[in-house]
Amino acid sequence: MHENERPTEGMVEYGKNSAMQQQLVAHNAGRLGDLVRRLGFVQPELRLVDHGCGPGPSAVGAVAPAIAIYRERFPDAPISVCHADLPGNDWNSLFELAAGPSGYAARSIRTGAAVGSFYDRMVADDSADLATCFMASHWLSRAMHLDAPGSVWFADLRGAARADMAALARSDWTRFLQCRARELRSGGFLLVCCLGAVPDDREINGVAASCRKVYRAVQIVAQGMADEGLIDRKVLDRFVFGVWFMTAREARAPLESDPRLASAFDIEEISVVPAPHNPADIYADVLGDPADYARLYVGYIRGFGHSSLKTHLFEQGATRGWDADRLAGEFYRRLDDLYRRFPGKHAGETWYLTVVLRKT
Repeated sequence: MHENERPTEGMVEYGKNSAMQQQLVAHNAGRLGDLVRRLGFVQPELRLVDHGCGPGPSAVGAVAPAIAIYRERFPDAPISVCHADLPGNDWNSLFELAAGPSGYAARSIRTGAAVGSFYDRMVADDSADLATCFMASHWLSRAMHLDAPGSVWFADLRGAARADMAALARSDWTRFLQCRARELRSGGFLLVCCLGAVPDDREINGVAASCRKVYRAVQIVAQGMADEGLIDRKVLDRFVFGVWFMTAREARAPLESDPRLASAFDIEEISVVPAPHNPADIYADVLGDPADYARLYVGYIRGFGHSSLKTHLFEQGATRGWDADRLAGEFYRRLDDLYRRFPGKHAGETWYLTVVLRKT
């Protein structure tokens, strides 16, 4: 596997384990409706683009509130929806959902797809009225292999490894905004909602990032397997998840420092706030049932992390004649055991970053 491969390629069971994504989309339903009301009547059609849509129910939820409000105000006005994501997305599942009983496609709405990376242009210039991106822009444009012993994610990195990853994160976010600035028409809106981080002097780099304890649980299990010789230690020491959860300050920086972006957008909101439900523990509702608690966390980690783990850790780091699938099975068994034995200790804390911009 090459360094420039997408860190999200080949995600498994994502829709099945996307409760957080669906919660975030549902939480923003009212905001989506308000943005559509502010757009008013649009000619020749209302054009919605959802970047990093994924295959599951959250992809439908990301556009459904906007469609409902526009239909309520302008019953016969045409609407087009463009779902945008990488080639490896499960497109069949997505369009089956869109056309199903809880979908929207049966309502005479033109539905399409843009296949590629949202770090490039996905639709024509000046063509989008409302662009959304839920739980996706915190994934970097490529996987990274760094000298990072003791940490599998950005928030605990030090020195050159952190500097290199921070540079890519800044570049990616700037590129993302530049592409959306070209695609949105004047007066159109961009809504980005993803995992964020907040200042915290008690943390290694002065930042408390979402799901910090979850990523550290992954490190604990992987390190234990490396100590036993089941994972090549050199491979683990260079493995880092390709994510960066921004603070509000980081999200705002290119909009103030890049003259093109400063003139392209009016900033309506940039904020990082705790999740509205169970901000200290995603699965707090089942904390009293260790088996179910562990099952949900293992499913969640598989949903967002298996493609990265399998491609860059299990396949490259397998030893003793084990293949990647056997190694993965042992890893998730141990992860399940960790969450069963210590429910609540490795809870997923969640802060949401929200960015609302209007194209000038």
